[in-house]
Amino acid sequence: MNQHIGFIGGGNMAQAIITGLLKSGRVASDILVSDPNPESRKAIRALGVTAFNHHEPVMAQADFIILAVKPQMMDAVLTAIAPSLHKSQIIISIAAGITIRGIRRWLNEPNNTVVRVMPNTPALIGEGMSALASDTTLDDETQIAVQRIFESCGQALWVPSEDAIDTVTAVSGSGPAYFFLMIENLINTGIRLGLSPDVAHKLVVQTAKGAAQMVEFSDVGPDVLRQRVTSPGGTTEAALAVFHEGDFADLIDRALIAARDRAGELSKDAP
Repeated sequence: MNQHIGFIGGGNMAQAIITGLLKSGRVASDILVSDPNPESRKAIRALGVTAFNHHEPVMAQADFIILAVKPQMMDAVLTAIAPSLHKSQIIISIAAGITIRGIRRWLNEPNNTVVRVMPNTPALIGEGMSALASDTTLDDETQIAVQRIFESCGQALWVPSEDAIDTVTAVSGSGPAYFFLMIENLINTGIRLGLSPDVAHKLVVQTAKGAAQMVEFSDVGPDVLRQRVTSPGGTTEAALAVFHEGDFADLIDRALIAARDRAGELSKDAP
């Protein structure tokens, strides 16, 4: 018998996961969504999935409950669904900054398995990276089932504990913005140096895409790939020298530490 996946919240990230689930072969009748926003329900129904304006039907039928609401709404949502929670249901949260401890408290301290997931925005195009953690030991069947939900919209992996989620947030959760910033500046400088916007955009985007795929599929690390591109006395060496003068590696370190520390602060600030 197929297990049902319920979403509390039907916004963009929920829609991305649902789209991935459907593409991976999950039938629409296995998925249920609740969202008070009529536009969100309309978008969900356009995918062929049943959407409700209240949580009771989802809580009554779903084996996996995915909490896909904004962090600032989580306390009210969990308080509302707590009376409907069944002891066998797996709770999965994709809300940034909301700890498993907080989720359990708002749900009146149930013994249910709770999984915290940090996805990132490329999930919207099926290229997401999701990290998963729980405060309990999951059996293999449950672990695989949860992981497959998020593999439907990219890649997913388990980290040893929830403590790692703050670092995951800094590396991959916020990570797309770092690459967007690099791409943005490469395009702008290309234009300033005489390229048309269209040409600069295509050159930079394809270069970024190709470089990422080389790292993914090569049998050597990015350090070796960088060295192979860098001819002594050449153009690449001249550009990299400027990065080194600005202590690019230290800048990356400090940026990720700042993001990690802020993630920890947000988690602590959550009631």
